[in-house]
Amino acid sequence: MTDPTPSRRDELIGAALADDLSPDERVELDALRAADPGIDAELAALAGVTGRLADLGAVDGWHEAEPDDALRRRIAAIGVPGAGPEEARLTTPHPVAPRGRVAPTRRRRALLAVLGAAACLAVGAGAGALIATPRDSHVEGPAGTLGAIEHVSFVGAPSGVEVDGDVVAHTWGTETVLTVEGLPSGDPFTVVVVGDDGREYASGTFLGSDVTIDCSLNAAVLREHVSAVEIRGADGSDIAVAEVPAVEA
Repeated sequence: MTDPTPSRRDELIGAALADDLSPDERVELDALRAADPGIDAELAALAGVTGRLADLGAVDGWHEAEPDDALRRRIAAIGVPGAGPEEARLTTPHPVAPRGRVAPTRRRRALLAVLGAAACLAVGAGAGALIATPRDSHVEGPAGTLGAIEHVSFVGAPSGVEVDGDVVAHTWGTETVLTVEGLPSGDPFTVVVVGDDGREYASGTFLGSDVTIDCSLNAAVLREHVSAVEIRGADGSDIAVAEVPAVEA
């Protein structure tokens, strides 16, 4: 089972992206960066993701709510042995930092949660590549059909780089499935879905790898409004672009 507790490395990266490092933590992170150059690539790759999330309020929009009376009664009804009504109350836990470490702020905790999810979806690891989720190939229909796999052709890739891709319509957005070969190992890349109004939607990031990259990324825009998918380098330049067929009304 995967340990859900963030590692110290992940915590420091989250704190750096949240601009929440203490002086001691900054020294600690610099030492880690010197020992592991991959941290700089990871910071560069995730910076774009957190910037887009901040624009959507996903990082700063941390909310804590007290449970209502109905929920309190349901918890109390469970009947914890030896617990009275006061012990059965739901309370908000307060993080206690180990000695010598700073308790994480809400912004840092939110970033760690968001980046953890993003890493599961879209960041290729140095030891290999992401495995795309097996998909149902029996769904068929015209462009925009929910669950149907639509092949898209990427053009403009540099010599030696091959990109193969599909898009899939969902009720919650548009999934892009990529198979990529030949990108420099460790270099960060961003996938952007472009809407028919020109608006750009962050879909995820990944690192170049010496092995074939198979990854599935997701963007919060309905397939009917998608016009293109772009893969970009760390400097924002296009690596490969795929035009997406329009969905007929």
